[in-house]
Amino acid sequence: MWEILKSFRPKDKQAGGGGSGGASSESPSALRLRKASVNFKDLNISADDEDDERDTGGDAASASPATTSVATSPRVPPRTRLQRNKLIIIMVGLPGRGKTFLCNKLVCYLNWLGHSTRLFNVGSYRRLQKHSGEVQDATFFDRNNPHGMEARQRALLAALDDLTTWLNSDAGQVAIFDATNTTHERRQFLVAKFHGNYQYMFIESICTDEKILEQNYRYKMRYSPDYQGMGEERALADFKARITKYEEVYEPLEDRTRHYIKLIDMVTGRGHMDINRISGYIPGKIVFFLMQVCKAGMAQQRKIWLTRHGESLYNLEGRIGGDSSLAPRGEMYSRALPNLLIDRLPLTADDTPIPVSVWTSTLKRTIQTAAYLPFPKLRWKALDEIHAGSCDGLTYEQIHQDHPDEFAARAADKLRYRYPAGESYLDVIQRLEPVIIELEREKECVCVVAHQAVLRALYGYFTSAKLADIPTLEIPLHTLIELLPRPDGTMQVDLVPMRVDNSPGQQPTSTIVLPAMDGHPAAQKTPPQVPYGATQATGLSGASSLASTIRRGLFPSGGSEGGRDGQGGSSGEGACGDACVPAAPVAPGARPLVVATDLPPAAYQACGSEGAAAPEPSLATDSERTTPHALGGQSPAVMSPPGSHAPSGGGALPL
Repeated sequence: MWEILKSFRPKDKQAGGGGSGGASSESPSALRLRKASVNFKDLNISADDEDDERDTGGDAASASPATTSVATSPRVPPRTRLQRNKLIIIMVGLPGRGKTFLCNKLVCYLNWLGHSTRLFNVGSYRRLQKHSGEVQDATFFDRNNPHGMEARQRALLAALDDLTTWLNSDAGQVAIFDATNTTHERRQFLVAKFHGNYQYMFIESICTDEKILEQNYRYKMRYSPDYQGMGEERALADFKARITKYEEVYEPLEDRTRHYIKLIDMVTGRGHMDINRISGYIPGKIVFFLMQVCKAGMAQQRKIWLTRHGESLYNLEGRIGGDSSLAPRGEMYSRALPNLLIDRLPLTADDTPIPVSVWTSTLKRTIQTAAYLPFPKLRWKALDEIHAGSCDGLTYEQIHQDHPDEFAARAADKLRYRYPAGESYLDVIQRLEPVIIELEREKECVCVVAHQAVLRALYGYFTSAKLADIPTLEIPLHTLIELLPRPDGTMQVDLVPMRVDNSPGQQPTSTIVLPAMDGHPAAQKTPPQVPYGATQATGLSGASSLASTIRRGLFPSGGSEGGRDGQGGSSGEGACGDACVPAAPVAPGARPLVVATDLPPAAYQACGSEGAAAPEPSLATDSERTTPHALGGQSPAVMSPPGSHAPSGGGALPL
């Protein structure tokens, strides 16, 4: 919270304290200055409106934040500045209209920006208070059911008690009250509860798209605790009957004296917004954020991939910052990355791949890592690694020896520590906000190739990690982090390590090692089948290249196939083509996992040879490059760096 202008408040002279008869000595000019002063704060939905006077019946509600503590009415208890800087977001809308999606997105965003936010879902309280054997089907939500009305009111009050307790603590700043709140009577009850104590605003979500509604209903049936153990069709029928009960009493927001944001079909990726009497820093940011996050819609099948650059020369030396090139193992990862990404592309209903764009920083190691990805590329200065200032290029041992105070300060508070003439993690989060906004509004898939500190901040946002935990999140090298948006606004996360070492003579594989989850040990997963476009291949026989298929779909004017089906792998001298080899033995009749690469033929002779240097990706352009002739020898999906020898047992690379 910050103030640009501070109110001028001269100390009042009390009677007997040196003043003349207790009268204020404030001059007319000072009085005018005090009345004209404005405080700019995080929250500023002003209370000096007609509805505030009507609700409170006094002039204190119309006092500006600068004078609230000075001029108060006996009819209204004075409000402290701390209470005035608290915000409650009250959700409104029928079930299945995307309220939970909006709530989860807002919680991630506001917490990530440093505004402590918590969600209070009345439905969760209702389920906690449910008696053993009690049935809460559609009839439970009938307005003529006294037992249901009493239970729902009890859950409402329990949620409100927890909300106010948390908001009155030092930790609480923004509370989101998630319930239907469909009647004018219920909203008046909440206004009476909050008015004069906290800032509050309403967010109403309206959806009329039957296709989106049906999709959202079915998602809720699979994951809602209310319908566990019940068949989907039976659960869907009961849920629709419940919605009918709510529709009988539903009264949309129409009171123009209230502060609200109304989203009409916005969760579909279309629609429009009705913004009424919204002002202030956080409310304004909420409006802007909702405009962006709703653009992609709730039900998009896109994916977001996060990956660090391949191992760099500075990584080998233990140095921080800099603009070093990739080390040999990092180069191997850059060649394997296209195959790993292509195999995980989501498809539309007509089996067309969803377009992909690649975002990198402006530093060489990320540009080199993304060089072989056959997708459009965009470079962001905001994605550059955290600026280490005067410590740039040093190892942590050197910092410990030469700058012990800085080393200790960083260890004490890694989140807020700022390198001398450099940045802190909080600084990185602030400069990444435009990146988050663009990621949220994208309807296409995005692969972000960046750096450890930057990806910690991005990953922390999408997984709703605590702000204090962001500097210690695990972002290993040579691992693809796949984020799949869910309709409720959360993310499904898959970590896909890529092995970049292989023993001499060992059959290369593309086995994906899945991390242990939910108490189950780590398991190996068979590589996914080619989703489209690749024909059956055996050994080194020619086949349609998966990368060529993608280029034909994404870049119609791009290169041609590298060979004809059933014929040799070479496309002929001077021809433009993609190499295609199976990454693992192919079962009869099965479609293989295809490895596509853009290396010249000489690279395959150099890679794996003792002391040979692997070629560097060209940094001259991000456009499509001329592709190589057919491969002969080792698959580039899993390679050993020049001069290295992996253990004979193989296995996943330790990260």
